[in-house]
Formats: sequence, structure tokens, C-alpha cells
Amino acid sequence: MKRDRITKRRDKVARMAERAAVPERPFRGGGPRYLIRPAVSVACAPSLQAIAAALRDATLHIDEEILKAAWRFFTDGGTALYGYDVTDALRETVQLQQKIVRPAPVELEQAPVAVAV
Repeated sequence: MKRDRITKRRDKVARMAERAAVPERPFRGGGPRYLIRPAVSVACAPSLQAIAAALRDATLHIDEEILKAAWRFFTDGGTALYGYDVTDALRETVQLQQKIVRPAPVELEQAPVAVAV
């Protein structure tokens, strides 16, 4: 049951990343015209698509903590993704991509031993 819940969450966050990678049309009316600025969306598109692809890859192990961080990144309006600064948004998006795509280094149980021949 827990694995199924995590898989659903991964798919949902992947859909969020794919939607954020496409520049949205302006909203006419009161309030903000864009949730994510088109310039930010275009600049971050390759990283967002890589995040979505990694989340959809079932062979890649992703911890719940990293998944929660990705969830906060897309749902919290205070992140740089929803701001005006393209460079800051790109920096945060690449950091999230590195957390998700790059696996943690494997720690050996024993220290490597040199063998003389």
C-alpha cells in the first residue's frame, strides 16, 4: 500500500513538473497574469523535464524526503519558480534536479584494501 501511495505521488509531481515546463497563457482579469512567468518556464524547461522523466522512471529509487522537497518546490508559492528572477529559479530547479536524478554516493562497509602482487 505504501509503495502504491509513493508511486501516485511521484506521478503527480511529475505531472506538475511537465506542466511547469510549458509556458502558460496570460490570465485576463483581476489578479496575477501568470503563476509561473514564461521566461522562468522556458529557462527551467530542460531541468523540469529531466525531473519529470526521473520521477516517472520506476527503476530510480527516490526517498520520501526528496519527494516531499519536490512537492514543496512545486506547491509552495514562495519558491523562486514563482518569482521574477530567472537565474534564481534556474538555480533552485537545478538543485532539485541534482537531488532527484543524481543518486547518493554508495558508502562501502569496509575500507578499500590495496593488494600487492
